[in-house]
Amino acid sequence: MEQIGEIVELNGKNALVRIRRVSMCGENCANCSSECKPTATVVLATNGLSAKVGDTVKLQMNSGAFLLLAFIGYILPILICIGIYFAVKKLTDNMIIADAAAVASIAVTLGVFFVADKLPHKSTRFSTRIIKILR
Repeated sequence: MEQIGEIVELNGKNALVRIRRVSMCGENCANCSSECKPTATVVLATNGLSAKVGDTVKLQMNSGAFLLLAFIGYILPILICIGIYFAVKKLTDNMIIADAAAVASIAVTLGVFFVADKLPHKSTRFSTRIIKILR
């Protein structure tokens, strides 16, 4: 997966790059009746090309890794919630406790994701890297 972005900050061999999120309509705003506003996000990318702040760059991330992260972040918490709900409901036969356990499972799962995101990562499988300086 490739994206175009602008470097907003350098941090050693890494760069913070602001990329525009692409909407479902393909950013064809002149022909679109929707009132969506373009948004941007900032990603951390390996800066192996010595790009500077203000440079427009092309970023690359492994598509399979991106899909795995999307699954882990969006689908896995829902599957865990459903599994916990039915397991607790079968064990206690109390719907209120099952509901509370399901909500708690989402909170715990998101808490684990938050802590795991703060830990140092040695793998480059999920890293984003700058592959070309455009201007």
